[in-house]
Amino acid sequence: MSFWPKLKEKSITFSGFLRLVVLLCSIVLIGCISYDTFLFSNPFAQSEFTQKVQFWVCIFFMLDIVLEFVVTKHKSRYLLAYFLLFIACIPWITVLPMIPNLRIPDDVLYMLRFMPLIRSCYALAIVVGWFTFRRSSALFMTYMVILLSGIYVGSLAFYVCEVNVNPLVKTYWDALWWAGMEAITVGCNIEAVTPIGKILSVIVAVLGLLIIPMFTVYVSNIVGLFQTMSKTAAEDGDTSSKRADSTEKH
Repeated sequence: MSFWPKLKEKSITFSGFLRLVVLLCSIVLIGCISYDTFLFSNPFAQSEFTQKVQFWVCIFFMLDIVLEFVVTKHKSRYLLAYFLLFIACIPWITVLPMIPNLRIPDDVLYMLRFMPLIRSCYALAIVVGWFTFRRSSALFMTYMVILLSGIYVGSLAFYVCEVNVNPLVKTYWDALWWAGMEAITVGCNIEAVTPIGKILSVIVAVLGLLIIPMFTVYVSNIVGLFQTMSKTAAEDGDTSSKRADSTEKH
């Protein structure tokens, strides 16, 4: 079957459309966080526009989960699976500062900006599946996008937490180099000195350990598939040659 007939078979349901919107909102949120991080001299600063975007994105994520809960037939199972995800989508950076006598460190508030992005992981798997026709390819692409996203988010947070403390982190590119080296488990000359930086070191390294081996497995499967196809083609060619020789003899 050719590409276009396969593409026509891909139907986008209402739930799938919501996940696509969730993914687009996540991209907008990352863009706003990145813009604020690189625009202000203080990396912990947040513009009023970004705060409003964060708030409404979180509200949409929460409504999306509630709507799926209303629609699903297995409510108890859905509640157990998505309750913590719903908690992560609460706009904490807006809610927590409203609590009297509560002082939240700036680095913790900055990390809370990324919590709603947890919601996009499941949406990412659905959206990637629309553009791939093999389950293994969809799984591989999902893992690779999660890895690249984790490297970028980790480098961004590492830069914010370490730039004014760690003498080895002078620009964002130092943080990106650190994240890449940590993800491929090679190690880097830059070592974290802040508590959140140390936590990020573990998270990025574990992310790389879990996902990068998938690349080796995927490439091995592709090589094996090509070898099988070549062997099948060769056998078909031999069979055709034998039939042609038999016909000439008769």
